[in-house]
Amino acid sequence: MSERMMPREKALMYGISSLNNSELIALVVKTGNKDKNVLELAEEILDTANGFSNLMTLSYEELVSIKGIKKAKALELMAILEIAKRLTRLETISEPQLNEPKKVVEWLRASLGYSPQEEFFVVYLNGKGGIIKSEVLYKGNRNSAAVGVDEILRKAILLKSSCLLVAHNHPSDNVSPSDADIQLTRKLSSSGKMMGIPLLDHIIIGKTGYFSFKNHNMLE
Repeated sequence: MSERMMPREKALMYGISSLNNSELIALVVKTGNKDKNVLELAEEILDTANGFSNLMTLSYEELVSIKGIKKAKALELMAILEIAKRLTRLETISEPQLNEPKKVVEWLRASLGYSPQEEFFVVYLNGKGGIIKSEVLYKGNRNSAAVGVDEILRKAILLKSSCLLVAHNHPSDNVSPSDADIQLTRKLSSSGKMMGIPLLDHIIIGKTGYFSFKNHNMLE
């Protein structure tokens, strides 16, 4: 690409949407190194992530391991990826969509689906299916997350929630429920039902797939 049509100039002339994936990253990275120009460095970042769709999986350590990506530049990239995750989270889901696990998965995957550690997400809902609050309640290691049913239900009572939806990610991308996942779901479903706060679904999210306890008739 000629100097006059580097990503910044191209964006100013034709708009930011005219940039391809590598050019968008190059615009953030700004400069290359002695061995690669900025576009080649952007391609290396994409290769490290195994493609544009996996950019959110990149860790700070992976970024700084790339020659030409120092601490400040890595933090800028991480900040942009985090903004993208949070903006996706700000999108709302309507009452009908709460009964469609695929829609809920799309809403959550930008964050949970790309986390390198297991995170347990709870959505507290009112009687009309509106979201009172949604949050990551627990963070575990790459294999498990310790979840307290009593704490979830206690918070639901404080928030005057009418029902719950929970989700967690499997960083391995194997979305099959573990024995612990099944036991937790049964306990949360049965306890919630007794307290008048039913569990709508428990969804396990991977980078490419998902598992819905509701779809598999595995709720109490």
